[in-house]
Amino acid sequence: MKLHCKRYCYSLLAILALVPLSAAAMAEPNQWDHVSLALQNGQEAAVKNLSAQERLVLQATLALKTEKPAQALRLLASADKASDPLISLLEAEARRQQAIAAVREAGGSGKEVQMLASADLNSGLGEADARLNAFMDRLDPIEGDPVDILQPGPDVASIFMFDKARSRMFVYQPAKDGTLKKITDEYVVTGSVKGDKHHEGDGRTPNGVYRFIKKLQGKDLQPMYGPVAFPIDYPNELDQLHNKDGSGIWLHGYPMDVSRRPPQDTLGCFSLSNNRLLAMAKHVSLGKTWVVVGENLRFDNRSDKQQLTDSIKRDIEAWRRDWSSLNTDAYLSHYHKAFHSGNRNLAAWKSYKHRVNAGKTFIDINLSDLTLMHDPNRWPEGEVAVAEFVQHYRSNNFADASKKRLYLARPDAASPWKILLEESL
Repeated sequence: MKLHCKRYCYSLLAILALVPLSAAAMAEPNQWDHVSLALQNGQEAAVKNLSAQERLVLQATLALKTEKPAQALRLLASADKASDPLISLLEAEARRQQAIAAVREAGGSGKEVQMLASADLNSGLGEADARLNAFMDRLDPIEGDPVDILQPGPDVASIFMFDKARSRMFVYQPAKDGTLKKITDEYVVTGSVKGDKHHEGDGRTPNGVYRFIKKLQGKDLQPMYGPVAFPIDYPNELDQLHNKDGSGIWLHGYPMDVSRRPPQDTLGCFSLSNNRLLAMAKHVSLGKTWVVVGENLRFDNRSDKQQLTDSIKRDIEAWRRDWSSLNTDAYLSHYHKAFHSGNRNLAAWKSYKHRVNAGKTFIDINLSDLTLMHDPNRWPEGEVAVAEFVQHYRSNNFADASKKRLYLARPDAASPWKILLEESL
């Protein structure tokens, strides 16, 4: 069985390399003061939900962010190193900052300071960074619905959204009226290499819209993946159209003896701590839980969300209407030049549809149970959306009801959506 993630190890060599904390999400001084005060007072709900150890880690991380290494060391002195290897890395960073200050005070050369300042161990302390950033967001939480969940249909049980840039997982559950309930917003580990997955073994987590399709546990799952794992349907039809390959992209846990992992530490999977994975497993419904993966996901933009929803519905309705009219050329104008369905490209599809429609005296098409998702990523064809629905087809010589999935694409917001892929499910 191929390995899907690396087991992260806080080795002595890593500690001695003295990594600086990343400045990926530097805040203004007054923002740091706000976070520091909240951690000290402990009155905010986001703080009350922290363990004492996690609170110490966040306080020490903040002290290092604001170049107060002595304060960080005082905080970490009471922490339990045995249960949390991240403590040793934070201590190493504090001593690196102290060493830089000492060299400067002693009149050391710029070269010596530069050597200490350029030491890089971000793979270790990246987790401290990500956890502090996530805590800051919980103090001032991301409000509003995600733009990319446009219209969950009645068979959508939940949506798991993975933001690789934020190292965050958001889980939503749709209500019958279409509104979304946010279940969680928390730290998640993704692929060790940044960017979108293209090939087997490239270490990247794929961007796109997927579903959980299987549950692995017990004898089907090695202990290094935690108590349970949920594979997604990568590579899907859109991935295959773009010649992406690889497999085995899972949501899984940590090895049983690991309590911390940095933000980019798998070979392409999503990884949660084991207790959080078990808590979230009850929200997974195979085939009915959607997975949206991207970077810097957008929230609380009702205007953009409504415009996207309206534009996709308008163009799907035009496709349905032209199909029902038996105007085959008008119907085929809704297909993208790069269209595929199974083994048929656009030319083969046109030939097939002209042949089928020639024997029809009428066609009646109706759609129900529509789900619409927007892909947060840019594809070679431009912007992409996914539509699933039940298609009710009736003609003079055939009747059928089947589930269908369309991938639609457009180069820009001024252009109509065209059908890039069509699947019968």
